[in-house]
Amino acid sequence: MNFQSKNTKVKNPGDWGLELESNGILCVSGCRTTDLAMQYGTPLHVVNEDRLSSTALKFRNVFESSYPGKVSIHYAFKCNPVPGVIAIIKSRGFKAEVMSSFELALALRLGFIGSDIIVNGPFKSDEFLYSCIREGVRFIIIDSLDELIRVNTLSGNLNNKTSVLLRINPDYTPAGMNTGTATGNRKRCAFGLDLKSGKVDEAIDKLGKLEHILFCGFHFHIGTGISNPKAYYDAILLLKTVINRAEFMGHLVQVLDIGGGFGLQTTREMTTLEMLWYQATHRLPTVFPLANTFKYEDFANRVTEAISTVFEGKFWPELILEPGRIIAGPNQILLLGVHAIKERKGIRKWVITDGGISTVSMPTFYEFHEVFVCNDMKRPACEYITINGPGCFASDVVYNSKYMPKVNPGEILAIMDSGAYFTSWESNFGFPRPAIIGVKNSIPQIFRHRETNEDMMRRDLFEYSGNNVIK
Repeated sequence: MNFQSKNTKVKNPGDWGLELESNGILCVSGCRTTDLAMQYGTPLHVVNEDRLSSTALKFRNVFESSYPGKVSIHYAFKCNPVPGVIAIIKSRGFKAEVMSSFELALALRLGFIGSDIIVNGPFKSDEFLYSCIREGVRFIIIDSLDELIRVNTLSGNLNNKTSVLLRINPDYTPAGMNTGTATGNRKRCAFGLDLKSGKVDEAIDKLGKLEHILFCGFHFHIGTGISNPKAYYDAILLLKTVINRAEFMGHLVQVLDIGGGFGLQTTREMTTLEMLWYQATHRLPTVFPLANTFKYEDFANRVTEAISTVFEGKFWPELILEPGRIIAGPNQILLLGVHAIKERKGIRKWVITDGGISTVSMPTFYEFHEVFVCNDMKRPACEYITINGPGCFASDVVYNSKYMPKVNPGEILAIMDSGAYFTSWESNFGFPRPAIIGVKNSIPQIFRHRETNEDMMRRDLFEYSGNNVIK
């Protein structure tokens, strides 16, 4: 296992759509990150609005240009559910993919109509399914045989007919993927109808007897952070047998939903071995980050090639994609304020910040993200440091043994590519959750206010059992 190299070369902030002033201060869309931190406080999420918009449009244009059939792109709300972020993505023609009653309510409030929404996930209560059917969502993606029966019953109770896709677990894991996120692996993930044990065939056999179900096609999702387009090609080919079986049984496969999981060029997940090494030694095990070189066109071309092979040129099914990370991830950064520096000679140097995995940076537990010193990007890296969060437990760490420039109290750190799952997984651990702002043409605007102490206590009842209210 290789340790992180002592690479003192300053990274190019342009790779993240950022700018650099002559004095070394890092800027986003014309705003100094240091000024934003002073104005709004830290931790602080900063969304690059123009870059987010252009990323969404480019992704959509590439797939619509490359694929001969109809293409529908549904943004995965779970990736980043901030309304200001979703509104920008929606403006580029994206529809919605939701997995909970909250996300359904959010989609409707943001102006999506039922036919814009597909519903996914392994846990769908009857109450949630009722709401989906009443709202006329376009597809409910069926995760199990039991769910197929329940949707049929609930739809019948509402005198309705519900369009569905069958989610397949193809038992396929892209090379190098952390097993914790391999959602197409039948041994490690419960999602979907198991292809190898015949559950998909059982579901197909039941379709003709369920009068309130309209079968439209298949869905799969094989993981997240996928950087090799061939993974989608291989997974699609695994569906050929069940597609042929469905058509033999008289069910036309009109739709193929290949999920999301597309990776970023400037960050990636740790592999399972890297995770084990990192947790055991507290040493980052590789060059940080490992950049990927794929293009959107590479994904689109491989997907098109695979569908052409499986359907043998008879017709082009509608292609549905559910991107999240590849759209939102690279267009948001997380600013952390440095509170203190502590060093024990010959042991370790700690940089204590106001944000860690206990509150705002959970994905750094398993992903490589670049970290910059906003105050002086020209300062060369010179030492290993451990970046801590504010939580009162030893593992509240952003990164162990990160090779960085000298960092001083009062300065600001920026974690790159924080648009995917950082805001989804933020939490309260004795601290209020951060503000989120968007920046466009040198003008910041608030997407979400910083949580207050009162916000954190709002759900609590301040009463003794004897109904004595605590004043």
